[in-house]
Order: sequence, then C-alpha cells, then structure tokens
Amino acid sequence: MNNHKIFNKSFLFLLVSNLSVFIGFEMLLPILPAYLISLQASAIQVGLVTTLFTVGAVFIRPLAGYYLMDNQRKTLAMGACAVLLMITAAYPYLHIVWLFLLLRLIHGIAWGVSTTANGTIAVDLIPKTRLGEGMGYFSISTTVGAIIAPSLGIYIYGSYSFDTLIWSSVILSLTALIALQFMHTPTPVKREKQPFQFFKMIFERDAWFPALLSVITTFSYGAIVTFLVLFGKQKGLEHIFLFFLINAIVSTLLRPFTGRWYDKKGPWSIIIVSSVLGFLSLVVLSFATNDLHLIISAILFGAGYGTVSPSLQTWAVQRVSEEKSGSANATFYSSFDVGVGISALVLGILAEWFSLEMIFRLVSLNFIVVAALVYRDYVSEKNR
Repeated sequence: MNNHKIFNKSFLFLLVSNLSVFIGFEMLLPILPAYLISLQASAIQVGLVTTLFTVGAVFIRPLAGYYLMDNQRKTLAMGACAVLLMITAAYPYLHIVWLFLLLRLIHGIAWGVSTTANGTIAVDLIPKTRLGEGMGYFSISTTVGAIIAPSLGIYIYGSYSFDTLIWSSVILSLTALIALQFMHTPTPVKREKQPFQFFKMIFERDAWFPALLSVITTFSYGAIVTFLVLFGKQKGLEHIFLFFLINAIVSTLLRPFTGRWYDKKGPWSIIIVSSVLGFLSLVVLSFATNDLHLIISAILFGAGYGTVSPSLQTWAVQRVSEEKSGSANATFYSSFDVGVGISALVLGILAEWFSLEMIFRLVSLNFIVVAALVYRDYVSEKNR
C-alpha cells in the first residue's frame, strides 16, 4: 500500500460498511419509541429505549477498546456487525415489552463494539501524516448516516410499515457485513499491556478533553434530530429535507480542505472557526421563515458541526499512543452517546418551558463554549 494513499480498497470498503451500519441504526431511532407505545408500554419504558441502549454502548466500549489493542480487529468488527443484523431482524417478533427492552441493551452492546472497532480500523488504514484528512473522510460515513437516516426512517415507516423499516435496516447491516469481508486490516503488534481495569478504561485519560468537547457539541445534533421536523411544521417550512441534504453535501465537499487544514495547522484554529460557524447556523435556523434561511443554516451547519466532529475524533486519537487508539475511539464514541442521552433529557425538559426557536438559540451557545475552551487550550499549549 502507498504509505501516503488514503483511498485504498480496504478503506473504501470500510466507508461503505460504516455508512451502512449508521444508516441502518439511526433510521430506527425516531420510530422505536412509537412502536413501543403500540405495545402498550409506559412512559418510563419508552424512555428506557434510549437509556438502556446508551448504557450498553458506553459500558462495553472500554472492553472493546482493550481487546482491540492487540487482537484481530476485522474479526471483532464482523462479529459485532453480524450481531447487529440478527438483533434488528428480531424486533418485529418481540411483543413483550421487557424482552424488547432487553434487546435494546444487547443492541447497545453490539453497537458499541461495532463503532469502536470500525473507528480503530480507520486509524490503522490511514497514513499517520494524513490522519486529520483521512478521519475527515471516514467521518462522512458517520455524520451523513446520522443526519439523513432519521428522516429516511420516518418516511419508510409512514409510507410503508414497521416491518419494511426493519428489513431495510437488515439489508443495510448485511451490506455492511459483506463489505467488511473484502477489507484487509494489518495485524496489531503484540505489546505487553496491563490487565483490564474497567473503571480506568471507561474513560481514556489522555483523550478526555476532545471527549468533553464532543459531549458539548453533540447537543446541537440532538436539537436538530429531535426538533427540526417539528420546527418546520410550526414555521410552515415544507422543504425541511433541504437542511439534511445540504448539510450532508457541504460537510462532504469540505472534508478534503478541512482535513488538510487540520494536518497542517493542528486542531485549534479549525475547531474554533467551525464552532463559530456552528453557532451562526443555529442562530440563523432559529429565525428561519423560508427555504433560503433553511439553506443558509444548513450550509453553515455542514461547515460547522460537520467539521468539529471529525476534528475532535482525530484529536482524541492523536493524544494517545498508537496501541491505545482503540481506547481513544471508545472514549470518543461514548462521549457522543452520552451527549445524545443528556441532550434528549435536557432539551426535552427545556422544551416544556421554551419555544423551539429559543431552544436552538440556547444550544448555539454550546459552540461558543467549545471555541472558548479550545482557545484556552491553545494558549496553554503555546506557553508550555
């Protein structure tokens, strides 16, 4: 393999697999609570749909990261993907609420292993001198899937049926599994390592700062996924899909530029600039009354959040030694899950007291907090 080439065969198959996994998973998120209500579940049980999943994902990732240090990563990725496929296929056949919730916990475990393994494999396949650029490309499969999938899931469920939605997700999981089969990954170098200690590995210490920033910025994603469709109905915005589409296009088109910017200048300047753009995107969205406002907001969000997220992941990996890249990825993905979980709770409470316009404006301030923290870190690093 060319030591400076990013788009080799294995990396392309990894992109296909990761995109399929994310779309297949994220398209279920807005639908499963409604399905559980149809099973006569209580409000608490509906809330557990997300909580149990998050618990499973967060608590398995330290073990996954530890195992990935010196074991065959492709095998773990394929195993987790196969479990995701089987769990998804089982959903239509579970009509007992507590069994459904148990499956959500197991689903979270498989998801935690799959995403951690895929992220670690990406680090293996990308030349170290182009890690920022390469992780930017890899994160396209994550952010595009996460942004587009909820609307796709709502469309399939509304136009067809729950079973059609599930089997669409199963097909995507099968596609991901097949793509992984054609991928080649280097075997990690065997190194002496400490025994597994859960409470020390649940949070990779050297990656704590990017992980914290990820939790803060994830509130913006949570606000978009949770409230944008409802906001569009309130404001009479009939083409709300434009936000998701344009955001994904802008985020994708900017990756070559932003990745090279990161590799040349480091994380500070690009995260600060993109955080300001993220702030502006949500402010513009809060005042949106027509499609032009929506498009401007989507462009800014794609350039803002679409750049912050992969930059933070790259930064987390770069702050640790190579053998700990699995643990750093586990910490980063867990921070995303924690951010989604917290944002769902906090924003849901705030929505009882504030308008959706005000919710977007409040969440926009998180980007300013991130920019300030990153600038402080830059000054601290410069003075060392």
